[in-house]
Amino acid sequence: MRAMSARDRIARLLAGTGMLDATLRLRARARVPYLTILTYHHVAAPDEHYEFDPGVADVTPDQFRRHLELLRRHCTVIGVDELCAALDGHELPPNAAMITFDDAYLSCHEVALPVLEDLDLPAVFFVATSFVEQRRLFWWERIAWVLGRARREGLTRVAIGYPGAQELDPRDPSASGVLVKIVKNTRGLDVERFLDELTAACGVTWSRALERELTDSLLMTWDQLRDLRDAGMDIESHTRHHRVLQTLDAEALRDELSGSRADLARVMGKAPRTIAYPVGRSIAASAPIRAALHEAGYEVGFTNASGATWLRPGVDRFDLGRLAVDRALSDAMFHGQLAIPQLGYRSAAHAVGYHAS
Repeated sequence: MRAMSARDRIARLLAGTGMLDATLRLRARARVPYLTILTYHHVAAPDEHYEFDPGVADVTPDQFRRHLELLRRHCTVIGVDELCAALDGHELPPNAAMITFDDAYLSCHEVALPVLEDLDLPAVFFVATSFVEQRRLFWWERIAWVLGRARREGLTRVAIGYPGAQELDPRDPSASGVLVKIVKNTRGLDVERFLDELTAACGVTWSRALERELTDSLLMTWDQLRDLRDAGMDIESHTRHHRVLQTLDAEALRDELSGSRADLARVMGKAPRTIAYPVGRSIAASAPIRAALHEAGYEVGFTNASGATWLRPGVDRFDLGRLAVDRALSDAMFHGQLAIPQLGYRSAAHAVGYHAS
């Protein structure tokens, strides 16, 4: 069992005394211009038989409902239009918050949407469009699935020609993280070739028919995304191929940004105004990426930097941070980070940058 952190102990103490509720009520009356943006990916409770990356399942169905019930009690949950209005100078509502999902996991439709509708709350879904369009498995999920199959085949060593991965033991819990970091950090990487080489090295059988079957079990379809749109949810961009923007040349960057925006405009009938950066690294210091975002027509960009955003005049609308969530997060700590952003909870998994999305 994970040892309770000092911040978790503080949150539990403050929750038990009623201080967190009192802080949220005071913030609402004072109209403090904090915006709390929550990041989710996949709503699930993986067990030992789960075939994909369990780390991306960052909240269980029961946790998700408890989170949203707390938000409904204390916060005003807003969508993209209200956010853009606030960035243009309009006042935020009391204890403003946003619920966001990255990637396009099927659980967003099957599990999250019914809870959102039941509690009458909006959410924003950032979609990596090529995976939905082509029915391809997310690259980090293919890595997890292939390593899992290799373990079942009894392999103890895998060799592929990439720095840091020449010799890997598929049974080693760190193996997936090593491979994910290669994709996240290698400039100009041919991801499809990398995945094919990994699959062959692991001796795992792979086909497009198998990939489509796995994809259909894990990702939404366009029809399901239209269900979300018709329920009042915002469908926004998470690029096309979920590549870290800092690793792309100018042509690939245009395709990821303008291409995903065009995909969503074509299928959803409305071009997205906002984008969540894959892996969530800040682009604040990158003039070329910032210029490409403007050229593609985006108005707002979200990172995965943990913390609430103070919507002060002049805030960088292309560098808005979000609060990470995972299954290890106690209810008291979730409550605490809503009330006191300085608690800034981040799990060990998020701290080392393991998660791909």
